[in-house]
Amino acid sequence: MEQEIFEKIVMDKILDFNEEPFITLKKQYLSSTINSREFTGRGFFTEFSIPDELAVKGMGGLVRDVIAKFEDSDMIYLFILFINDGKIDCLEGVTGFGAWEYNYDKAILQYDFGDRRYHEIVGYPTTD
Repeated sequence: MEQEIFEKIVMDKILDFNEEPFITLKKQYLSSTINSREFTGRGFFTEFSIPDELAVKGMGGLVRDVIAKFEDSDMIYLFILFINDGKIDCLEGVTGFGAWEYNYDKAILQYDFGDRRYHEIVGYPTTD
């Protein structure tokens, strides 16, 4: 599986929650373009461009509750979605175990804490 496809699967998992701020972030992601990708040897950074009209004034923070485990391996990847200046900014994938492997076909995505409680985003709109 290619990097772009894997990133889409990761983003879909991160944004798969029908509450704010995830509703707003998913709208941004669906309208995004990729600014850049950087591979570090232990992971990657993908920077997004979001249309200014989708920015939410005062929103910022991160989501870091999605991980990937691999069949027959102790390898774990952590994914962090950064939100800056009211918009999705960057997706980071990182591992603490050696070099980053690109055999994504064996990745099993899951929530690290079993549910969606682990995000640190402030300033997003509510649906109340």
